Amino acid sequence: MHTRLQTHYAKKMKKLRQSTVEPVLGTLINFMGLRRIWTRGIKNANKFMLGAATAYNLKKWLNYSEQKRKTTVMVIKKMEEVFYYYFLMTRPFAVAYTK
Repeated sequence: MHTRLQTHYAKKMKKLRQSTVEPVLGTLINFMGLRRIWTRGIKNANKFMLGAATAYNLKKWLNYSEQKRKTTVMVIKKMEEVFYYYFLMTRPFAVAYTK
């Protein structure tokens, strides 16, 4: 197993796993109180994990949508500037006022 883990493919997969799966599990365990599953049975444990995953996804989505709104406002402001410049400087009556 040690030799298999030294291959290029294994190193690439470890890096991928560390950037996708392990941060999620670390957040659930360390910050969201999921050190232990407090239910009995596989079905109830599955429900418990689905609830934890839903909470994690909602948390991530709320942070993402907040940033998205800020960028949208910045783009709209930039578009207003472009529109005003185009409207005022390219119209015939604008040329009459500037001369």
